[in-house]
Amino acid sequence: MIDQNVLEEKARKYIVCFDGQCPLHEHCLRWQAGQHVPATYFSVNSVNPRYAHAAGSECIAYRSDVPQRVAVGMVHFYEAMPGAMERTIKGRLIERYSRVVYYRYRRGDLFITSDVEQEIARICRECGWTEPLQFDGYSEELVW
Repeated sequence: MIDQNVLEEKARKYIVCFDGQCPLHEHCLRWQAGQHVPATYFSVNSVNPRYAHAAGSECIAYRSDVPQRVAVGMVHFYEAMPGAMERTIKGRLIERYSRVVYYRYRRGDLFITSDVEQEIARICRECGWTEPLQFDGYSEELVW
């Protein structure tokens, strides 16, 4: 069960969903947050119910309410890498994610989901790094 205060906070600034007919709605973070939008709000950011890929088993807006394993932080990510490889990989990651997002990943301000982790691993392999990736840690988190 997600804390009521978290859902109320997310309802203020998150893209929510109001489609109670969607077969995924009971376990969707967007729908759960939508149920906590205050009645005093004139408007909110919402998924368009008429969008072709919204609702149903392949909804692109769906966010599971099951915590997922995520990597957290990249401060020690490059310790075992040669300097030239580190610079190349860092440059590619900044090119791919932007400087701001890269440093949010690095500091641990932004979770590194499994999809992002796989993309980082692909970039590292393309640059010649074959060893396991060394993130600062892992956590079980809701991926909003």
